[in-house]
Amino acid sequence: MRYVLLKHVINNDFHIDFLLDCGTERLLTWQITDHIFIDRLTFDDNFFNFTESPNRINDTIYSVCRRVFDHRRRYLDFSGDLGNQRGCVEIVEYGNWELQVVCTKNLVFKTTGIRLEGHSPTARLWQFEPPIEIALASDETTPDRLMQLLPPPGGENWVVFCTRIC
Repeated sequence: MRYVLLKHVINNDFHIDFLLDCGTERLLTWQITDHIFIDRLTFDDNFFNFTESPNRINDTIYSVCRRVFDHRRRYLDFSGDLGNQRGCVEIVEYGNWELQVVCTKNLVFKTTGIRLEGHSPTARLWQFEPPIEIALASDETTPDRLMQLLPPPGGENWVVFCTRIC
């Protein structure tokens, strides 16, 4: 399955949209607004080769994020003006993802992608911790079933951890 990180600039501010293709018409989407996290993700060529950050635990950085409305599939490949004064988006990373862990308190995804043009592939583990426990119906969770298990968009903040694994 595919994923994309979009930098969304609107009204002189920006955030990152983390979108996961689950094989349905819509993409699971989280919005990350923490600029320290975003700066490391989008501008630092050596994403985890930094020594001081309030958002670092060993080789992992973390932030808060929000689950927002599920986006249309077109955003897997779209960069440009969104029209109607909604700002513009730019793809900063894209690739494939695999579901690693789903439990009542967290989701773990492995992504393998290309960050910006001309960079080497990067593998990362992303752990998302929801504000409430996820109601699991069975031990076997497929990406499309994942969309049904998650709490709806909006509400309280999630916590996201990101670790580079190669």
